Amino acid sequence: MRILTIMLKEIKEILYDKNVMAIMILLPIVLIGILGFAFSSTSDIKLGDIKVIYTDEGDTILSQGFDIFIKETDKMGVKFVEIKDVSKGISEIEKRTYDGYAFLKGKDITFYKNAHGDIKTEIAESMIDSFVDTFKGMTAIASQNPAFLKNRGDINLNREFVKITSIDRKVKQTSFDYYSVTMLTLIILYGAMSGVFSIDMERTKKTGRRILASPVKKYEILIGKVLGVTFSVFIQALIIIFFSKYIFGANWGNDIITVFVIIISEIIFVVGLGVSLGFIIKNGAMAQGLLNGIIPFIAFLGGSYYPVKEMGSQFIERLSNFSPITWTNTAIFNVIWVGNYQYVPTALMVNLILAAFFIVLSAYLFRREAF
Repeated sequence: MRILTIMLKEIKEILYDKNVMAIMILLPIVLIGILGFAFSSTSDIKLGDIKVIYTDEGDTILSQGFDIFIKETDKMGVKFVEIKDVSKGISEIEKRTYDGYAFLKGKDITFYKNAHGDIKTEIAESMIDSFVDTFKGMTAIASQNPAFLKNRGDINLNREFVKITSIDRKVKQTSFDYYSVTMLTLIILYGAMSGVFSIDMERTKKTGRRILASPVKKYEILIGKVLGVTFSVFIQALIIIFFSKYIFGANWGNDIITVFVIIISEIIFVVGLGVSLGFIIKNGAMAQGLLNGIIPFIAFLGGSYYPVKEMGSQFIERLSNFSPITWTNTAIFNVIWVGNYQYVPTALMVNLILAAFFIVLSAYLFRREAF
């Protein structure tokens, strides 16, 4: 009950603060609008052509089917380039020259991708998987009923082998789609400010000692504050999501629950960061200045302002892996556009491990001293 009381106190203080609400809600909405319109007439933020290399050592039926598959997907902006040397193909993927490498051998296809591939890599993999599933299904039927292939003529491969989801030419990532996600995850980082001031406010208003003099325990205070700030930032995030979806027409995919889970994990991380800084730095303005210096750099590496891969710097790409926002944005984009959950565990693990570290650090500092 005491935890709930402290939690509600934090929620009221944050949601009733007009300055905080203006920064956390109006600012990202304005930025989404400005950046969305600025890039809406260009192709800078769109996916662009997906480039895949392949080596064909497959049997006759697989090779024929794959040839038709290549011709059809070319109309969708997917470019396949044949390469004879398998080792060279793998080398090109390691250098991230292409979005994927398909190796046809006998009746099988092996798809190689770089561990740090972006959403285009995931789309390419989904397409190959779709082709393989259809091919296996049709060959399985043909093995039981040889007349199947003969009766179907060319099996209408144009239709049967190109059952691809999330690659329709009409369904492209617009600038509004991109910046609705990146501006949201960026502004959530600034939720760390609320964590700082939840601690600093008790210090400046001289209310901290009175709270400690009450029957409430320190762990109840800490839990209540973390939960209160987390809930407040999540409410602000919800407003941004619904505004971007229904006003700007941003695509948030079909699995909004998973997106919410990823977002909440980021919020817990930044709140933990803010609260710990509130204990470490006794001056709220100094803590705010530190965050203002760190957050833009973290956001830049996470692709908040512009896709990191489009910058063409392998050094920045490698450096971006140290930004938790990189994993958060990657996970969200893959869930929305490809239905791929591969990066979700990584994003959750990164955010929650950092959250646990900062919350434990806060508990240690709070146990040693008062506000």
